[in-house]
Amino acid sequence: MIRAFAPALFWLVGIVFLSTMGGVSTPKFQLLSTDKLAHAAAYGLLAWLTLWGFVRWQGRASVFHGVLTVLLAASIGAGLEYVQFRYFPDRVFEYDDMAANAVGAVLGWWVFARFIPPERLMAWLNALE
Repeated sequence: MIRAFAPALFWLVGIVFLSTMGGVSTPKFQLLSTDKLAHAAAYGLLAWLTLWGFVRWQGRASVFHGVLTVLLAASIGAGLEYVQFRYFPDRVFEYDDMAANAVGAVLGWWVFARFIPPERLMAWLNALE
């Protein structure tokens, strides 16, 4: 099971590392800024890799897995915002970052469900092994 989710776990480690780095200036609220797009992209990829892990592990990713993935990614994003606020004095707590994380996770699920047919994904997985 761990092997199936290894790409998602490695990406999560990268997100945690980048979220806890020091030396980031305090941003102003800008909904479509590069920062918010980066948050959405990071959590979109996290959701996509997690759903891919479900396919590798169980042979499919159901709607339940999608909802679980989005809730988990959004919770991780909210938790990291709190950690930034609480333990890193040069970082701030931003609700718009949490929203961008959640939107990115939903978009990652949507892209996974819409553009990657299960048959093609299974063929890719079989070719990798």
